Amino acid sequence: MSSTPSDPASWPPVHFLDTPEALHTAVEEWKQAPVLGVDCESNSFFAYRERLCLLQVTALGRDYVVDPIALGEELRIINPLLADPSQVTIFHSAEYDLMLLQQDLEADVRGLFDTQVAMTLLQYERTGLAHLLSESYGLEVSKKEQRSDWGKRPLSQSQIDYARTDTHYLPDLYQRLRGELVDKNMLAAADGENRRLEVEVLKPREPNYEGWKKMKQARKMNGAELARLRELFVWREKTAQKIDKPVFRVLANEALTDLAVKPARDMRDLAGRKGVGWPKAKRTGEAILEALGKAKGVEIEVPVKRVDPAERKRRKLHRENYEALRNWRKSMANELNLPSERLVHRRHLEEISKRLPRTRESLLQVVPLNDWQREHLEESLLALLVELPDPGQGS
Repeated sequence: MSSTPSDPASWPPVHFLDTPEALHTAVEEWKQAPVLGVDCESNSFFAYRERLCLLQVTALGRDYVVDPIALGEELRIINPLLADPSQVTIFHSAEYDLMLLQQDLEADVRGLFDTQVAMTLLQYERTGLAHLLSESYGLEVSKKEQRSDWGKRPLSQSQIDYARTDTHYLPDLYQRLRGELVDKNMLAAADGENRRLEVEVLKPREPNYEGWKKMKQARKMNGAELARLRELFVWREKTAQKIDKPVFRVLANEALTDLAVKPARDMRDLAGRKGVGWPKAKRTGEAILEALGKAKGVEIEVPVKRVDPAERKRRKLHRENYEALRNWRKSMANELNLPSERLVHRRHLEEISKRLPRTRESLLQVVPLNDWQREHLEESLLALLVELPDPGQGS
């Protein structure tokens, strides 16, 4: 437990960094810190392509809020520090932050310690940071700024105060959680998962004009409705890019599918639809009606799924193999008294089920098992894989 008071008003002033000189000075200080608490804020609720809008760092008892928008390319001077595996860099739920840092700074993080990974392995009932800060430090974080537009300037004092709380206690949490992992002989498992997160970084969102095919509502549509859905979906994607807004702010999925099934006859009809209204109809109504017009008389063929018996059998075997692997993971999780998602990642399990490695060497070519996984899981996993039937080509 930290001795730092839980009232942010009593904390030392935050260091706000928006000039190269201030950043260079801070980086030299961070190099002396044994651990860094780090967090990122983006404008994902307000932009088509989110960007890194704020970087928070806690080092040696001091909180820093860094302005990437003001610093631009200059911020890349932190990359060598983040990439140093001897520097412990603490995040809470790092996956999205790692994507932002790689996308905007081409930064790779090594020496990662994810407090949420530690909490799941330690079987904390709730792993959200706000709950943890409340339970451990009596800090009640205001929800007011949770969905702030972090891309707008100037930042308010309320935003800065909120941002610093995300990292302020991370160094202390690291010491506490690391100790618990050691006590329960789970440090190697946490290290393995942290190393995986370092290299399996999420890819940024890219334009996808075929996304309409995967919409749940599309499964029940006929050819004409699908044609309208496609035109509306492509219009929305291009519009969102042009005005740099999230697609849901252009038109929600519910409104999109409603118009595909029951196309608006005119502007008045469009304005009366749920999720549209007059203000949106005035801004985008003509474009929506034009998209619907393009689909008039067009039908997208809904293919009849004919699968030959051999292919049907291969698919069935593949499903059964994947289910067997999932059951194995669940069984091992129960045996080790751990959450199954931390034993073998879902993507790795899927890859194993596709390629069915039968030997230790081929298994390691399919998935990079860490030392903890090899010690606790490899033998039983290989024993199962040897028994699974090979679906053959087409799986």
